[in-house]
Amino acid sequence: MTSITDEFINKIESYGFKAGIISIKHIEEIQTDIAKINKEYKDVNTSIGKYLKAFDYNSIKEFSKAASIIVIAVPQPMNRIYFTLGGKKRPVIMPPMYLLNSSIELEEKHKKISEVTLIIENILSDRNLKVKKINLPCKLIASRSGLAEYGKNNICYINNESSFYWMGVYISDMPCEKDSWQKSKVMDICEKCNLCSKNCPTGAISNDRFLIRASKCVTLQNESEKDFPIWLNIKSHNSIIGCIRCQIVCPINRNQIKAIEDLVEFDEKETRMILTKVPLSELSDITYKKLELINFVEYYDLLARNLNVLIGKYIN
Repeated sequence: MTSITDEFINKIESYGFKAGIISIKHIEEIQTDIAKINKEYKDVNTSIGKYLKAFDYNSIKEFSKAASIIVIAVPQPMNRIYFTLGGKKRPVIMPPMYLLNSSIELEEKHKKISEVTLIIENILSDRNLKVKKINLPCKLIASRSGLAEYGKNNICYINNESSFYWMGVYISDMPCEKDSWQKSKVMDICEKCNLCSKNCPTGAISNDRFLIRASKCVTLQNESEKDFPIWLNIKSHNSIIGCIRCQIVCPINRNQIKAIEDLVEFDEKETRMILTKVPLSELSDITYKKLELINFVEYYDLLARNLNVLIGKYIN
């Protein structure tokens, strides 16, 4: 007889998603894992402390019948966006994940995340079960559930297939009939491979420790609202948000690199308005919808800064 968890995973996979499920009883161990990282690496709190503090462990107490933690992985290709400057189209890459990226406060209003959540809700409602989206450490839970393994670059690789996934965590009253809790692992291929560290533009990936030096990571700088630090070389930038350098050279991602999805094109007028930080309220409806399509309405303030370092040299 098929278990409830197996039935759920089978239905999730019919949508092209992947899932890992662990018992809610492991929540304290998850908190302990995070605390150990904070203690072992003194620079963690300074560089990514705000992300760690945002993890929501209290909502689990409010969901009194919660029995399982579910991590969902949704495949996401790299995306290409075209901006026009100097009469020429300038292609810009956006790494996987960012189309579904959102602040915790606005997740419920995010169209694509809401679609994923609705799918999960509908699957579980057939069993009269409930589910709640929650902010918990996705990568840690994915690795602990056996859904993913870490790369040397600290990115999670789903079932050794690729790192081109967005992940979300949910809690549910679904019984955890098959608890897949295990130790986190680094992929075997990483032991003799240094391609990601060699290709990291800032040396954030090193061989003397597992955790990357987040303060050096281009991704962290690109996501921060602060001005770029003086030490960050303009040539280090390669994406409109985040960084793709370590993922594009990874052998595990070899089959996904060419699967780039073209999203939208901004004309010369639109591009110059973005670069000069024209307020959202003054943009046309068409331009606004394009920004929605590339998921840059919430992060519009970052767009002009990041785009300037990529194509600003073409401004006449």
